[in-house]
Amino acid sequence: MYGKLITKIAKMVTVDYCRLTFVENPDGFLLNEDVCRQLRQEQNIEIVRGSQLALRLHYELNYKQKTDGKYAYLCDDANALLPDMRREGVKLTFSISDAFPFFADKSLVRKQTIEVLEALYSRYATKRISLAEGKFIINTICQEISDNRNLSVATFQYRFNTITDDWNKLPETISNLSAIIEEAIDAGIIEELWKELDTINQRFQQWIDQNYFSTLASNALLSPKSVNRILPHLKANYSENDKLALIVIDGITYWQYLILKKQLSKSGFKTNDNAIVSWLPSITMFSRQAIFRGETPRQNYKQSPQNEAKLWKSYWSQNGFSDFEIQYLYNTDEFYINDGVKRLAYVSVEMDEKMHSASDLKELHLLTEYWSTRIISNIESIINKGYTVYLTTDHGNVLAKGWRAMKLEEKVYLFKDGSRGARHLIYNDLTEQRRFAQENVDLNLLSHDNWLCIRDDRCFASAKVKNITHGGSHFMEVVIPFIKITK
Repeated sequence: MYGKLITKIAKMVTVDYCRLTFVENPDGFLLNEDVCRQLRQEQNIEIVRGSQLALRLHYELNYKQKTDGKYAYLCDDANALLPDMRREGVKLTFSISDAFPFFADKSLVRKQTIEVLEALYSRYATKRISLAEGKFIINTICQEISDNRNLSVATFQYRFNTITDDWNKLPETISNLSAIIEEAIDAGIIEELWKELDTINQRFQQWIDQNYFSTLASNALLSPKSVNRILPHLKANYSENDKLALIVIDGITYWQYLILKKQLSKSGFKTNDNAIVSWLPSITMFSRQAIFRGETPRQNYKQSPQNEAKLWKSYWSQNGFSDFEIQYLYNTDEFYINDGVKRLAYVSVEMDEKMHSASDLKELHLLTEYWSTRIISNIESIINKGYTVYLTTDHGNVLAKGWRAMKLEEKVYLFKDGSRGARHLIYNDLTEQRRFAQENVDLNLLSHDNWLCIRDDRCFASAKVKNITHGGSHFMEVVIPFIKITK
């Protein structure tokens, strides 16, 4: 929690007598995601940015529908907004240097992170600081933060090195690891801990070689161990009279689920946590298909919501359910559940899209926090209609660094649809599959059937590139949540 400075900023971007303000922010400080998150969590203030149209939509769909909380709309020209909006709010101007009126070097203040500024504000908010003093003070604060950061890294290294990663105890291991990973990402130091994560992943690759493929054929009665066994598990444990809902969140890893779990707990939900493995390669075309087919996925399948709905309806109709008792919902805010539905599927792809667009894991963490507050209403709607609710995903994700881009001649023998991703290749020529593996022994590859995928944290991209992506066999991609949610 940032405390005093966030409280000060909150007072500067809102007014007591009005829930809506239009804030001109010339230095762009309020675009900082850390700042926005703290204002939202600690002060119940939502910073809203976007075009005039986006602000208008938010005004109609969010602001007017709620009676609590305050909103600060970032806009360069509030006069350009429609009159009814202008009458509802108050125009303000804010720059971070305004919070430091006695600090002589305003330009130096604007260059600092929120972490530095919080320390500066708590100590020197009311003291006159000269140009020379200001530089010295900030350098001192930065050194203190660096020292604390190094201490934090050492603490996390110790926690990773002492954890028991017994992959035969999949739920326990991934839960313990992911709790540390989520904390490290939130602290902004996860990349300094990648050596430890790599060591853990090496042991997971040994487990894959020894256990993964037999897991795909395991008995689903007591608990599914892989995505293709989810539907057989539900079929075996619930009668035709039971109302079942399966929520599939595309592309979240287990540490992201732990963020959702916190929000679920705040909203009065309980979870029965379990972990299963995705299909390999860890891509939607195979893994989500395996969920909805309830068996081994097919290579000639074309991924689409329409085909997914057909698989879901086909599985349950073959098991005695009428068409009107089966429903499939895809990534919609128009969340309407038909009367009489006994088998409901809800697929959300929002986080997968955010994952691919995120610049780093810290940003993905913030995006996940925001998303988790929004999906709760749909989960609650399902539970309130009397459904037993399960939640899972098709695959996780990993921060991958570029190895090299694929050469044109290396792409010739690949299968058509879904054959090439950031971390996997699917071949129509097994000779070429073996040739690629033999010629690139420096790349840590898992080879099976007609596909290859990357075991470690690299991807098919230029060496300077870092992507949050999936398709490989890293434990953060493969070990995923399978959760029962109750009120």
